[in-house]
Amino acid sequence: MKALSIATLLLCSSAAMAHYTLDYPPTRGLNEDNEPIAPCGGFATVGQRSQFPLSKGFVTINSGHVKAEIKINVAYGNNPSEADFTAAASTPASSSSVNHPGSSCLPLDLSSFKGAADNTNATIQIVYNGGDSPLYQCADVILVNSAPSFDQSKCVNDDGKTPSTTNPGANPSNTPSAGAVLSVKNAFTAAAAMAMAAALAF
Repeated sequence: MKALSIATLLLCSSAAMAHYTLDYPPTRGLNEDNEPIAPCGGFATVGQRSQFPLSKGFVTINSGHVKAEIKINVAYGNNPSEADFTAAASTPASSSSVNHPGSSCLPLDLSSFKGAADNTNATIQIVYNGGDSPLYQCADVILVNSAPSFDQSKCVNDDGKTPSTTNPGANPSNTPSAGAVLSVKNAFTAAAAMAMAAALAF
């Protein structure tokens, strides 16, 4: 009986660790059973808003998985609808992965992100996928140029690495990436070389 109880506790602990928590900025709410419910883990009512800096912001999560994919979306307005979150998901503010359990600080710089402006009400949506199904949590914020109440000490990585200051996987201004520009340049170079070779053949 005792062995069965221990096994049950371990199973429950494992199930709990399969989820994640949004530690900063403050989450709208957390119910692990409802985390699979989009867009905000079952919490449809806007919570208390906190200041979030347009420049050099971040979110901190605590992951129960060794590896997980993270997308961060930003929906604007006093009470964004499901349609607003769906539209926001088409252009994520950040896309990254974590490769360790525990705390991860994910950079979120919105200074050049479309629609982000000083004194704008917004909801930050974190979509977490540890390999089973997406899990959702949200933070209700006010985007501001200066956020004295934003706690920089909350940016913590349990793997010991220094947090980045740029959004991974984001291209907010819709400008070509360096890789794309290089690919085009290489294509033109290759085409020119082929044309020259053909001319010399004649």
